[in-house]
Amino acid sequence: QVLDMCTGSGCILLSLLKLVPGLTGTGVDISGEALKVAVENGKRLQTEASFLESDLFEKVEGSFGLIVSNPPYIPKEDIAGLMTEVKDFEPINALDGGADGLDFYRAILRNFDAALRPGGTICFEFGFGQETALTELLQAAGYEDVTLRKDLRGVVRAVSAKKPEV
Repeated sequence: QVLDMCTGSGCILLSLLKLVPGLTGTGVDISGEALKVAVENGKRLQTEASFLESDLFEKVEGSFGLIVSNPPYIPKEDIAGLMTEVKDFEPINALDGGADGLDFYRAILRNFDAALRPGGTICFEFGFGQETALTELLQAAGYEDVTLRKDLRGVVRAVSAKKPEV
C-alpha cells in the first residue's frame, strides 16, 4: 500500500503502480484541479489508483508501507528566478516551500507517523542543496537507514528512510 503525498498529476504514484505488480495506492493533494489531472492520467495509463483531496494528512485514513512525496520545495525568494516554463505554468502552491523550501517536509514529518507502518519507508524528492537539512530532519524524527539518491545527471535529489520496527 503506497501513499503519494502532494501527488499533483499523479506521475510518481501511477508510475509505481504501473511498474510494480501488486501495489495499490492513494494519491493525496490539496488541489482538486491537480487531482482531476491525476485521475485522467490514471485512465490514460490504464492504472487504477485512489485519489483524495486533503490538506496533507487531514483526511488520510489507514496506514501504508511506503510513503512517497515530491512536495513544494522551492524557497519563496527563488520562485521569481525560475525558468519561465516552470514559474508561468505551475501553480504557486505547487512550488512555494516557504523561506528555506523545507516547510512541507517539516509538516509531513510532524504528521505522517500514524500513516507509516513500523518498518515502512518514506521517500522524498527535494531541491538542489537541501540534502543535508532534510537528512537531519529525518534523523531527528528517529528514522533509520537514511539514504540519499542521485538523479540521472548524478545530482543528489532524493532520500529514503525507514521507520523503526516497534
